[in-house]
Amino acid sequence: MKKLLTAIVLAAVAATPAVGLAKKPAAEKAAAAQPVRAKGVWIDVRTPEEFAEGHLSGAINVPADQIAAQIAKISPDKNAPVNLYCRSGRRAEAALQQLKAMGYTNLTNHGGYQDLLKKGIK
Repeated sequence: MKKLLTAIVLAAVAATPAVGLAKKPAAEKAAAAQPVRAKGVWIDVRTPEEFAEGHLSGAINVPADQIAAQIAKISPDKNAPVNLYCRSGRRAEAALQQLKAMGYTNLTNHGGYQDLLKKGIK
């Protein structure tokens, strides 16, 4: 009886770490599957009509041709992260170049809105 009880306790102890290890990789995989949205302000440089049809949550609509005039109100810190997107990435790149010429340093062109949705960024 003593041997049986010892065997049961040893089996339970041996099984416990295996269960914990099995859960950890699954949790890490779930976290890795969630797309990470870059920090900072997100600016959609499409037209107001395009923006109204759908945009990222929390994004600000500033058409590309108005970015230079409005950026100081949105992001006065020229070193703060500014994330840009449009329909294809072309207008976002034009806005990025304007902001770069104005001294902004932490700029990212994320390309097109639909591409961001496909990556799971909302």
